[in-house]
This record gives sequence, C-alpha cells and structure tokens, in this order.
Amino acid sequence: MKSLNFIFCRLCAVLLIGILWLSTCAGFAQSPVFTNTAIVNGFFQTQVLITSNAVFTVETSTNLTDWTAVGSMTATNNLITIVDDRGPAAGRQFYRLLLGTIASFDFKFLEFANAGSFGGSFSPATTFPVTVNSYSADFGVKGDTNYPAATNVFFTGPGGSGLTNSPANPDNSNTNGSNANYQSQFVTNPVFGPGGIWTVSYKGSNYTFNASAAHGAGHLTVPYPTVTVSGGILQSVSWVYRDPNTGSTLVRAPMFLGSIQLQVHGSSAAGELYDSDQLTSDVTNNVLTTSVNWSAVSGISMAYQDTTGGNYIISFGGPAVGP
Repeated sequence: MKSLNFIFCRLCAVLLIGILWLSTCAGFAQSPVFTNTAIVNGFFQTQVLITSNAVFTVETSTNLTDWTAVGSMTATNNLITIVDDRGPAAGRQFYRLLLGTIASFDFKFLEFANAGSFGGSFSPATTFPVTVNSYSADFGVKGDTNYPAATNVFFTGPGGSGLTNSPANPDNSNTNGSNANYQSQFVTNPVFGPGGIWTVSYKGSNYTFNASAAHGAGHLTVPYPTVTVSGGILQSVSWVYRDPNTGSTLVRAPMFLGSIQLQVHGSSAAGELYDSDQLTSDVTNNVLTTSVNWSAVSGISMAYQDTTGGNYIISFGGPAVGP
C-alpha cells in the first residue's frame, strides 16, 4: 500500500496515567488538533479537528519507540471521533496520527465453546459443564487493497498447533470492504491456541507473530442469553453470567472480562444477521437496531474479550436449526 510519509510532521496524542500530552509541528495548512479526550463507557476515545477528506492512519505504542498501525481511514468531516474498542485489555497506550495510509496486521486466537440450543424456547437448554472445544487463528489486515482469496492465505503455527501451511477458511473469512479478516480452519486438538512463533503467508510475504498462549479454561465464562420476541421479530437479548462448571449464576461479570459483543447468525445464505457494538462488561442487554426474524436465526453467539486480549465465542443454536 502506498503511504504518504509525514513522519516528521505529525500530531501526537499520548495518554499516560490519565494525562494527555499534545504537540504540533509546522507543515500543514491547518494542523490537526486533539480535543474532548475521555474514557467513555470504559473505552478511551478522543476527537480530532482535521481537514475533511484527509486520509490518516492511527498508530499506538506502549513505549513511544515501537509503533503499530491499527487502521487507516478517511476523515468524513472536519471533526472525527476515534475510539479504542479494546477497552481495559489495551492497558497503557500512546496514540498518534500520521497522514496517509499504512497497511496494518494483527494476529489473535479465537476460542470456541458450544453451550446448548434455544430450540423452541426463548432461553437455551444448556448442559454444564461447558468447555472450550476448538480454536482458530485469526489474521486481520487493515489499510490494504486487492485482498487475496482466503484460500491463498496460509497459517503455520509451532509444533503441535495443528496448522502447517494451512489455508484460511473461506466460510469464516471476510475480504469485502476496506479491511480483511482471515480465519484458519477450526482445530480440536489442541483446543486452545498454543503460544510461540506463528507465520502467516499473505500476498507472497511471510508475517511472523510471537503469540502468547491462550489463557485457557481459567478465563471461560458463559454469558447465558434470553431473547425477547414480538410478532416473530427478535427485539432484544439480555444475559447473565454463569459459572462454566456448575452453571450457577454469577452476581456480576468476571473480573477478567473486558468487553462483549452479541452476534446473531443466519443460515449460510443469510449470513450474519446482526452484530452489536463492543459493549463493556457491565452491559447485560442489547436492543437490536435491525429487523431480524426469529425463525431465521440459526444461532446466537456471545463473543467476549478478556483483559489479556484473549477472545472467546460462546455459541447457542437458534430455532432455524432446531434443538
């Protein structure tokens, strides 16, 4: 991806233990300005006064030396809002903006657990204990163009990972739009993503990641959903947290839970029917903003990120697939 090099002419915003540091430098007809920086619903966000239609890249760092591009975008107007949707999992971060686009890459593990089925009810039948039964590796790309097909992206993990030069799964990868997401095949042995050196072959180049092992069963919880349906339309989903071993209801979300997302799935033809925003752990209800026929729902997933960056997807079969 061609990038405009304005590295010596940049505006940086740094958040350090609640203190925001701003600096500007000459070179722009109208320098961008950070404003209205705050923690909102548990997420860091800031606004930027910037020239409308300017293309920019957000970079983050933990040490002011090593910077990682997290996404490139175009300012749709002259006041834009930037939100770090990682929430508390991000820890202490520094932020800066560079003009131009820079392709960015990320790598993570997804841990999967099947936790029952709704069948003909509005709450799922779940048998405890619930355990993680598989994992997949996930490779994200932002700010690039001409994304290759999933079958042309290959994952190789450390010994025992179950993935060696394995193509991404087309059914669970997305190459539409300005970003792309490639997900490996599901691996059932081992069920947790192993740490070590991972290599992803993308567009003829190898990208290497030194991944930490998935946290494991210690960060497993069951967000147990109940749906509200009116006139055959799924109106909202509420949930409580349950112990994965005993099924007992917890009084609050576990301390390790960082953020959560409601995902409503359709048949393979219908695809994803609804995804909520990333929600903080104290939120336990989501009203759908799109019309979804309950009878067309093949499943509901409660996808959460723990405070170490782990990703867990707890799935329940919907009425479209029966009990």
